[in-house]
Amino acid sequence: MNTNEIETLESYFKTENEHWNGYALKTIRKALEKQLFSDFNKLMQLYEFSINIASESHREKPFEGLQMIISEYDKNELTTEQKVYLLEGVFEYLDRTDFEGWYSNEIQDLMKSQITVYNNELKNKKPEYNKPLTGNIRDTLKDLMQKELEQLPETLKGLDPVQRLNILCKLMPYVLPKTESVKHTLGEPEPPKKNWLD
Repeated sequence: MNTNEIETLESYFKTENEHWNGYALKTIRKALEKQLFSDFNKLMQLYEFSINIASESHREKPFEGLQMIISEYDKNELTTEQKVYLLEGVFEYLDRTDFEGWYSNEIQDLMKSQITVYNNELKNKKPEYNKPLTGNIRDTLKDLMQKELEQLPETLKGLDPVQRLNILCKLMPYVLPKTESVKHTLGEPEPPKKNWLD
C-alpha cells in the first residue's frame, strides 16, 4: 500500500464519531485476520455505502435498498464469502446503533435472509475435483511430461550450446539405465587377484 492508500484507510476509523470508528476498525481488523480482501479501501467504501443505503436513503424502500447493495457487490465482483462478510458487518452495525427512533429494521430482516441464501450457496458448493487425487495426478503428470518431451527439440534449439549441454547432462540419468541394473559378461576387467605376499 502506498502512503495515500494508508491515509485513506485510516481516515475511515479516525472520524469524530467514536461509535463508527470502533466498527470501522473492527471491520478492517477482521478482514485482515480472515484474509478475504486484498484492497481494504474497497472494503470500507462498500461497507460505508451499504450502511448509508440501509440506514438513510432506502429506509422507506428496504427491498430496493438491498438490491442496490447486492448489485454494487456484484459490480465489484465480490466472492460469496466477501458478500457474507460485508452483510454481516453491516447488519451488526445497524443492529447496535441507535438511530433515534426513525430507523426501521425491515432491511435488516432482508439482509438476514440474503446472508442465509449466501451461506446455503457456500454449503452446497461442490469441490471441483471429485476424482481420486493419486490417479488424477499421475495422469496429469504423464500428459505434462509427454507434451514437454514433444517440445524438447524445439526448446533446445533456442538455447546456446552451454545451456543445451547442461540440460542434456541433467536429463541423462533419466534416460540411461542405472549401473546396478546392467549385467556385464564380456569386456570388463577381472577383479585383481590376491597375492600370497600381501
